[in-house]
Amino acid sequence: MTMTQPQTPSSNHAEFHIDFIWVALAAALFLGFAIGAHVASIIGFDFPLGPGFYSFIQVHGHVQLVAWVGLFIIGISLHFIPRLAGVPLAQPQRIAWILRFLTAGLMLRSLGQCVLPYIINSKAAAPVAWLTAASGLLEWLAIILYVVLLLGAFRRMQGLSKRPGLYQVAPFFLMMLVGWNIYAGINFVLLIQMALQQTVVVHQAWNEFALQVFLGLVLLPVAFAFSVRMFPLYLRLPAIDWPVRKLAYTYILTFSLQTLPNLPVIASLSSSWPRLLSGLGMLLKGAVILFFVWKLDLLTRRRLPWTVNRVFQPGPERTPTRPGLPDYGEFGSFERLVYSAYFWLVLAAILEILSGSGILFGFSLTHSSDAIRHVYLLGFITLLIFGMAVRMIPGFMHQKNVWSPKLVGATFWLGNLAAISRILPLLLPMAVFDLFPAMIVITQAAFGLSGIFALVAVVCLTVNLGKTV
Repeated sequence: MTMTQPQTPSSNHAEFHIDFIWVALAAALFLGFAIGAHVASIIGFDFPLGPGFYSFIQVHGHVQLVAWVGLFIIGISLHFIPRLAGVPLAQPQRIAWILRFLTAGLMLRSLGQCVLPYIINSKAAAPVAWLTAASGLLEWLAIILYVVLLLGAFRRMQGLSKRPGLYQVAPFFLMMLVGWNIYAGINFVLLIQMALQQTVVVHQAWNEFALQVFLGLVLLPVAFAFSVRMFPLYLRLPAIDWPVRKLAYTYILTFSLQTLPNLPVIASLSSSWPRLLSGLGMLLKGAVILFFVWKLDLLTRRRLPWTVNRVFQPGPERTPTRPGLPDYGEFGSFERLVYSAYFWLVLAAILEILSGSGILFGFSLTHSSDAIRHVYLLGFITLLIFGMAVRMIPGFMHQKNVWSPKLVGATFWLGNLAAISRILPLLLPMAVFDLFPAMIVITQAAFGLSGIFALVAVVCLTVNLGKTV
């Protein structure tokens, strides 16, 4: 198999909309990671929870998914997928409306739900609640525009099989489009219900289900698709000569087996079968993820890179690139962020296997679903964004390097420190604290500081991309 770069952008393709990245970073700095740091410090340092604590948790989760990760996904996919398909977007002017609707929706949701706990008994509560509900409609409209744009490009292709690069990963992208719609729809309905019932938080069980859908149908499939298409080029991995589509179909089956029994109307049944089926799906999904990492050969490096089959080799006059990599370090050590992200993904898959096994065979584990979720979101997805943003976005903006390779290194250390500080306290068994009582204070302090470490890492990324562009 010969690896080729995505089709060179023609004048018909829309330029990269960097504003998606700026809004994502602003939302992360002033809302998502800022609220997360606030919540973590309250828990870690045992401050009073306050009336808005649970509202803050839900706003933090929503902003992190839709703004921090979601806007990166939408902005990059609207640039990358049409080029991979060889078909420009039919109505690129709609891209700006997607960003406007999402930005307005995120602002209404963040401000409304954070303020509601403090005015719930006043006359202002009802209008604020309905403005918060309107945020769900704005976000859903943005997602509908986004999905219609990409599906329009797919429909105008002359044949998916003629675009082997897209053909391999198309099932992952279709999962993403379905997942976006399901999440946005559930979110809108939950906000309407919250406004009608005059509460300050959305229904917890359905919100948890929506989070599972977004993680399993949007975040992981997108990460897998971009890993398959970009890592052989950026990290000089082996050629992708294994059945990616079959793995995608297997993944969606295992995800469905894990998630559908968690529908609140099914999970509330007195039967034990929904929980057992979900445990089986969890175990199998973890195994599929481990198989994906193994075949990608990112961490193991068992096989030769795809470049060994190139007909034309660089001449002796060309300056050698970094060992095992195709670049000269102009993007910093971005690969360390990618490697560490995949380490966290392997850990998440192992925890899923253990959790599923515990459900099936009746043994208890110390870690919770919250620990697994943060391994995925803070460990895998966030570090992957840190690494790929400094590698991909400069090229999208016609730059040949990132402004500061040292800031890439700082992002690596701060991002991993944040993940360790946030996740390790949730994974350590109680026996450790019984043996070493001082660990309680240490892990609580680490947990309390984890949000600050993550926030500073995002500052490093923001400065680096801002100076680069």
